[in-house]
Amino acid sequence: MAKSDMPISFNHHSVWYKSVLESVSDSAEILYTYDNAIHGFSSRLTHEEAELLRTKGEILKVLPEKIYKTLTTRTPHFLGLDKIVDMFPESNEGSDVIIGVLDSGVWPESKSFDDMDMGPFLGLGKESVNQV
Repeated sequence: MAKSDMPISFNHHSVWYKSVLESVSDSAEILYTYDNAIHGFSSRLTHEEAELLRTKGEILKVLPEKIYKTLTTRTPHFLGLDKIVDMFPESNEGSDVIIGVLDSGVWPESKSFDDMDMGPFLGLGKESVNQV
């Protein structure tokens, strides 16, 4: 929603969001309001309610929830191995070996990792855990 388009009759953007939501649904509630990087709200809506909301002039975009599947370094899909599994169907050689380079983009010499003037490290070593 374009916060700059909020009517002056609303004293806060969350009241405006609630009013817009109530115009398309009798039962939907605002789950969360966004006001830092974007301005808007989240809600659980039926497909019909979402389509009604999309037609409102003050609504810039209606986005469906995306559910992402977590990938770990132990999954063949994460490493892209699912694309080559059929290349060697009759071979079992090296089946437990993965050779590769993963570039994390982290550069330890970067100033963002510089701890100069930070003072000594006060970690929770074995001694400090026993004192707690």
